[in-house]
Amino acid sequence: MRLAEPLDQASGLRRLFAPEPTFQALGVIGPDARLTANACTALALGLGRRGHRVMVMDETRPPNNVAALLGVMPRHGLADAPSRGLVSVLRQASDGLVLLAAQNGLNILAGWSEHQLLDMTDDWRSRADAPEWLLLNGGDGVLRHHSLATTANLRVLVLPGKRASLADAYAAMKAAHTAWAGKHWLVLVVGAESGQALSLFTALSETAQRFLGLTPVFLGCIASDSPGEQPGPLDAVLVDLLSDAGGRQVEADRINFEQYWQRMWLYSRLAADAAGKR
Repeated sequence: MRLAEPLDQASGLRRLFAPEPTFQALGVIGPDARLTANACTALALGLGRRGHRVMVMDETRPPNNVAALLGVMPRHGLADAPSRGLVSVLRQASDGLVLLAAQNGLNILAGWSEHQLLDMTDDWRSRADAPEWLLLNGGDGVLRHHSLATTANLRVLVLPGKRASLADAYAAMKAAHTAWAGKHWLVLVVGAESGQALSLFTALSETAQRFLGLTPVFLGCIASDSPGEQPGPLDAVLVDLLSDAGGRQVEADRINFEQYWQRMWLYSRLAADAAGKR
């Protein structure tokens, strides 16, 4: 399902969005908000170290979010973007990495007008430093409510390295797939060595193929899941695998930065409408 195409109310937006190089959006979700934030941070830092321009959209609240792990305290966030501009509410986190605090982001976007969205994204129309990657830290939000992370066609499921977590991890995958039927899934196991991680991935993959028709790809594993531990340098092999997965997406799945904001806005409106009917 591609929200940006069939909705006539967005025709004005589509006409105004000039063709630009596509970028890659990556939704990071999982049943454990702390582990998901840790993995999202490690992936973002890894991409940044490889020379990519990265923006993290942090949907979760401290202490289990990316901002807390990076030791930054954003003064402004998504709610301030219409009045201040998106560039002004970003927080520089490290070289090549900026952070956008987006707690309650779905409801914030749903409250915007089309004019506000256009004004906010216009900052990026001709910027040379527009992100090449947008990582959306959805945490465990998909288990409780809709998450902007589910609008990404490419997703990483963060699987805790314990067999008891398989059911919750599958539930997170199913919830995201139900909200937006994305077919590009990567699985990153956190807190297990390679042999155990591969065993857990195989069990999850078999269930996903049987009941959801999905064929996830094993991204790899991060051995440590110690509470509060800062994410260290991610194995360059994992970053290369992630970049390759993004590059293999068919052109129809790729989108430019402004159009992706349009997609998230439309998704938030549909989610709000659906919640109002319940």
